[in-house]
Amino acid sequence: MPSPTASTRRLAAVALALGLAASAALAQRARLVVWMVGDDKTPRVMQPAVDAYRARHPDVDIEVRDVPWADAMTKYSAALASRRGPDLVTGSTSYAIALGAKGALIDLAEAAPDLVAELQRHANPGALQAIRRADGRLYGAPFDMHVQLQYYRSDLLDKAPADWDGFIVTARALRARGHGIAQQWGNTSWLGFYPYLRQAGGAVYDASCRRAVIDSPEAVQALAYYARLYRELQAPTDGWPDADGGLESGAYGLMQSGTWLLSRMDMVHKGLAGKWAAAPLSAGPTGRRTAVLGGTVLAVMHFSPRRELALDFMRTVYSPEVSRRMAEAALAYGGMWLPSGRQDQIAHLSLPFRDALLAQLADAEGPPPCPAWMRQDYLVTRAVQRVVLAGGDPRTELGHAAAVMNRALEAQQ
Repeated sequence: MPSPTASTRRLAAVALALGLAASAALAQRARLVVWMVGDDKTPRVMQPAVDAYRARHPDVDIEVRDVPWADAMTKYSAALASRRGPDLVTGSTSYAIALGAKGALIDLAEAAPDLVAELQRHANPGALQAIRRADGRLYGAPFDMHVQLQYYRSDLLDKAPADWDGFIVTARALRARGHGIAQQWGNTSWLGFYPYLRQAGGAVYDASCRRAVIDSPEAVQALAYYARLYRELQAPTDGWPDADGGLESGAYGLMQSGTWLLSRMDMVHKGLAGKWAAAPLSAGPTGRRTAVLGGTVLAVMHFSPRRELALDFMRTVYSPEVSRRMAEAALAYGGMWLPSGRQDQIAHLSLPFRDALLAQLADAEGPPPCPAWMRQDYLVTRAVQRVVLAGGDPRTELGHAAAVMNRALEAQQ
């Protein structure tokens, strides 16, 4: 009969072997890390995708971290420099273009043509165009989006103004009754001006992205009209007016802002319940209602050692049921996540004024998909503000902006 000491030694050896085996198994488990721009609630949106992926791949761990917007570009650039960090990231469309140009992100057109084919069928066209390079490279997939809408007091107006002239007439009538107008998202910046530019038929760059055309007659017409909203109609000029609060108080009868208000208007502004409505933007001289499309993209870092797993996770994100669950997860905590890569799923969401949202999404564009834009957008904002705030001449200020932009573009060619 073995001695107690020998038995103890054998048990210890077995326990050690089991422990080493368990450690080896844990060491062999794959792990994906996702960085998402936003606040601490943002990772909740990704949870349905994590759950769906883990159900098919129980041997893969997924960690989702939030990254504040203010820190995102710094953190992503540091990860690129060290070649360590996340496998997937979300960021603005400008991030995708800038990081892609630095070699930080994989080209989905080359690495996952099947996923790109799905995006071409189901993504918002404006969101996809905003990140696709002229040479066809695609350094990220549209992830979520917001778009500008008109919001108005339905007890003061029967309907939103349909065109530019109608907007002026409606705003004058509201002012005569003691109610103003306001723009919130992008107020007095390039972002606030951009819809009017596109509605007038203007553009920032030509199709090659090699020349700025922001001083075209169409652009001048758009800025002259945009300035009227402030000079004549006395819209507030601060960076982010409390336009939705003003809609509740009656200070404003008509405003422009983003689609996030659809999910929170009744929750935040109890006094507005039953007294507000949303509509697409007013049409410009071209007959188009083009709005700015904001949002984020989802991309795979080029240095990721788990590239195929990351691409497979992206395929999970863009499956119809998962995209819909992600949107519903955001609505559950009072947020808004509109799947720009699966726009077809928005029709299944319970949203107020969903038809107005879908109509506007059909005529929406992201920022110019040109590499220089992230470095030059301030020049357009400066021109806009010199006209709106300082009474400058639209033709003169846009001409100055175009000249500076073109000198920089020519130096890079």
